[in-house]
Amino acid sequence: MLIEFKFKNFKSFKNETSLLMTNVSSFKEHIENNVINVPNRNFDLLKSAAVYGYNGVGKSNFMYAMSYMTGIIHNSFSNSLKKEEEKPDHDFQFKLSTDTENANSLFEMSFLINEDIYRYGFEINGHVIKKEWLYKKAERENHLFIREGNSFDINSNSFKEGVKYKDDVNENVLFLSHLSQNNQKTSRLIFDWISNINAISGLSDSSYQKFTTKLIQKDSSFKEWTSFALKYLEITNIEAGEEEGELVTYHNKYDENNLLVGSVPFLVSKEESAGTKKLIYLLGPIYYTLRNGRVLFVDEFDSKLHPNLTIKLVELFNKFNSRNAQLIITGHDTNLLNKKYFRRDQIWFIDKDQFGSSDLYSLSEFNAKTVRQDSAFDKKYLENKFGASETLEINQKLTDLLYGK
Repeated sequence: MLIEFKFKNFKSFKNETSLLMTNVSSFKEHIENNVINVPNRNFDLLKSAAVYGYNGVGKSNFMYAMSYMTGIIHNSFSNSLKKEEEKPDHDFQFKLSTDTENANSLFEMSFLINEDIYRYGFEINGHVIKKEWLYKKAERENHLFIREGNSFDINSNSFKEGVKYKDDVNENVLFLSHLSQNNQKTSRLIFDWISNINAISGLSDSSYQKFTTKLIQKDSSFKEWTSFALKYLEITNIEAGEEEGELVTYHNKYDENNLLVGSVPFLVSKEESAGTKKLIYLLGPIYYTLRNGRVLFVDEFDSKLHPNLTIKLVELFNKFNSRNAQLIITGHDTNLLNKKYFRRDQIWFIDKDQFGSSDLYSLSEFNAKTVRQDSAFDKKYLENKFGASETLEINQKLTDLLYGK
């Protein structure tokens, strides 16, 4: 389970930014449904979080930071073998400050595997790994390895697997990725856990369309579950199509007396609505995440979907989540920004300062004068009481410029 995600100097985020999935213990709302009890620890974890902010404020950059981190971990070994011109672009520093435009970018996450807490992170500049670290906490936190350039401080008692391979890794490869490629036990455990974090876009379904299609083909339980979930759309069945990545839905066909006479196949990509397509393709990652207790990030979660539907999808994670899966979303739908669905520590905002730097902060940081458990979160947000909701200003100058006065 994810405890914290932290990053710095990435795209519109200049300063250190942290998303905490730990709960605020003094908040008593939705404890039974929205909170994961963590035995033998002084904290519990949240099943979901929602991030709000106006257009262009950095919500997609926040999501991309997670996608970028997991991508580097997964691909640094293979990318190091490519020719220089074939390597992906890694130039993502905050460009609006001379202090950061050539500085390292930092990424770190803390997470719980079984009963152990791990904290793993790295600093990167271009393709070069500048720093890297891995800590483990049972009773107290101890380092497993700390890397500065090509120098390593390895805990030979707790991380023997690192001693053998420390001289083999080059400056473009994460030590964790190198060790996991060599099937070292602890590194492989961590690598696999991180690899099962999925960060997807709610605006483009190309990345998970194939995943959902393959799941329909291979997993009969998912096919049955999806068919049942889609019944409210008058879809009677769903199957993989003849073309790779294609899905087919079936709708009832009636005669002139409205008697059922058969069914009609629809190619999902060509004949279903944009919202129906998104829902169908999104059900694959949602099913996989819930079924396997994974972590799912979805940017623009509410795009193309009816407000009642987004509420139901969030409820799958908050109310009907028996394997401690976690969902982190960005969006604009203020119907979700409601005390009926989220605790105050589950709601986050992104705003920009006067220097163009994005800032992530939680609703839980506001005092009782601004927000209480029974406050109308959506109303206060739209009134800009929490920031992060700036919008177009329509004034005399704008209209004069419009009409050429």
